[in-house]
Amino acid sequence: MKLLHREDVLEAGYDLPNTGLCANIGTSEMEELRFGGEWILAEDETLVADGHEQRYLYMVVSGEVAITKVNDQGKSQQIATLGTGAAFGEMAFLSGGVASANVQSIGETILWRLDHERLLGFIAEHGVAGGQLCLNVASILSGRLVDGNKKVVDMGKELQTSLAQLQQASSADAGKDQALKQMQGKVANMQNAFRGSAVKKSSNILTIAASVVAVLSTLGMVGLLVSMDDSAAREAVTLSKKVEKLEANEEFYLGLKKKLEDENLDLVENGKSLVEEKEQLASTISRSMEDIQDLKDQLRIKDRELSQAKDDIVRAQRISPEPMVQKSVPKEPVISKSAVEEAIEWSKTHTTLVFPMLVAVKDKPVTLQDAKQMVKIPVQVGKMVRAKGYHPQSADFLVVAQEKSDKFLATIRIENSNFVDLLMPKFQNRASTIDRGPVNPLLVAPKRSTPTPASSSRAPVSNASVSSNRSASSLATPAKASVSATPTVVKGKAINAQKPEDMLGSMDSSTQAKKVDTSDHGANCVCKDCRAKKIGKGSLFPDP
Repeated sequence: MKLLHREDVLEAGYDLPNTGLCANIGTSEMEELRFGGEWILAEDETLVADGHEQRYLYMVVSGEVAITKVNDQGKSQQIATLGTGAAFGEMAFLSGGVASANVQSIGETILWRLDHERLLGFIAEHGVAGGQLCLNVASILSGRLVDGNKKVVDMGKELQTSLAQLQQASSADAGKDQALKQMQGKVANMQNAFRGSAVKKSSNILTIAASVVAVLSTLGMVGLLVSMDDSAAREAVTLSKKVEKLEANEEFYLGLKKKLEDENLDLVENGKSLVEEKEQLASTISRSMEDIQDLKDQLRIKDRELSQAKDDIVRAQRISPEPMVQKSVPKEPVISKSAVEEAIEWSKTHTTLVFPMLVAVKDKPVTLQDAKQMVKIPVQVGKMVRAKGYHPQSADFLVVAQEKSDKFLATIRIENSNFVDLLMPKFQNRASTIDRGPVNPLLVAPKRSTPTPASSSRAPVSNASVSSNRSASSLATPAKASVSATPTVVKGKAINAQKPEDMLGSMDSSTQAKKVDTSDHGANCVCKDCRAKKIGKGSLFPDP
């Protein structure tokens, strides 16, 4: 026998048959079972010897094996031939005893075998598949037990037939004895006849021939009876031996059947206990996962509270303590519903004056999300968000974002924020501005006279100062009157007026007859003469 390695099995592509021992086993468990046992290559070799220890459960993957048994005369008698998918050695494997027959490979045969320890390991690791494997072994044993019972029944019928034949033969022996007695009487008569013929000294050829025929027939019948008696006796002895052997086999198979039934019950109970343990383990794992998730949620909440507490401590350290002064809290003015609706309608038509606006979340927290809804940022009650505008499909909602980013957005109801409280001052300020009317920027407000401090010594006043005071007083009167009259328009004068088109033609002759320097200062020179030469009539950069 040659033990095949894993690489040899994979290269040759050997697989376990999905019938018999490996029936109703899943693909993954079949792969584990495939390399859980050993692979054997045998060629006309004895796999299991009668009377020797047997520790493996064999299965034929390819080829055939012959099961033989040595009879009482010492001759090997073939009991059965097993092909692909058949299993053998299960009785000695389960009972831990010795083999009851010889098993020999016919030609080149590939076998798979599994010992007791590996079977227990496979059952412990794969509970359902291990239980199914045990059930398949029990099914094979029960099938063989049924076949054995059938053979026992058939042999019992043959035994009954043989006994009936023996009884008929024994009843026929009485007739044979009577016939023998009749033949003995005929022989005695023939002897008496011979004696009489000898006395009478009269004999003929016919009488002698008849006597010879009678003697030969009598001898033939006697030989036939003797031969029949010997064959019947031998047959009776053979049948008695068969009966004893069948009785022994029946006791063995009945004991084996009882043992298999007990082991099957144990396997069923073990399977039930394994299923219950699996269910309990699954429920325990589920509860543990739920507890872990709850702990993670609590830890996340505690982290958030800790971070918020740290932020509060930092803000409290930055703010200088102020003396506690009881301040009267002014009552918030009651805003009518019509005024709120009017302010909201005004904000819809003047969105650029209203938005963006920082608003606070009042009643329910808001969750900001990105465009793909992959990241969520919760905003608790009291936190600030930036309102970008009304929702395009419903004016009762606002589109809000972070204070300094538009990546994460959300929708919030107007009632869930202080948007109305912040909108009303803007609306009232705008309404008061409209009621005052337009303001004339050219209207000059009158200046208030600033009193001059009195002094003990008067300085001489010049005529120029007197005249300037008079002119100032004369100008003050119409200025006061101009507040109520139409405002005067003051014309201004440009600092650098635009020059006319014929500026070069209106230049005097002295300027035109000015001598121009014709010296070459180079291509990169930007003096006045070089610029005049390059442009022709003048420079793009006029001299001041």
